[in-house]
Amino acid sequence: MIFSVPKMTCEHCTSAIESGIKAKDPSGVIATDLDLCLVTVQSTLEQAAVRQAIVDAGYDASAA
Repeated sequence: MIFSVPKMTCEHCTSAIESGIKAKDPSGVIATDLDLCLVTVQSTLEQAAVRQAIVDAGYDASAA
């Protein structure tokens, strides 16, 4: 699943997002693209749960 995270602007942002998702799914695979403000996630979690993990990390996210 791919999420647009418009306010993801630096490595601190990506680290916070990755940590938030990993807290809910330690086996999740996360890739971030700062240039496009996209987060790609492979997880057993449902899309809504992954989005909520990103929101809980402090970033607005929507399905891309």
